[in-house]
Amino acid sequence: MMSNEDLDPENFPSFQIPDNFLERLYEFTGNSEESSKGFLICYTDQDGQPMVLTKAGTTITEMGLRKALEKYLIQIEEADFPSELGGDRENS
Repeated sequence: MMSNEDLDPENFPSFQIPDNFLERLYEFTGNSEESSKGFLICYTDQDGQPMVLTKAGTTITEMGLRKALEKYLIQIEEADFPSELGGDRENS
């Protein structure tokens, strides 16, 4: 067993979200139909690099997740830029 003194925080192995965690998350999504299940996760890894993981039961579900993310990104972008910079834009 390693003590805290033996740990070198600069040389930790690369962390990855465990597959069993992602499988469990997938099972918690949607309903009992496989076609309604899916997730899209954005996070930063231990080096600060952006990571995106996705899993969906169908292509249609994945497209829906991507569209929802697109709308979210547009909304937060609009919130970051006051209306005097470019006028009001409406989400469709």
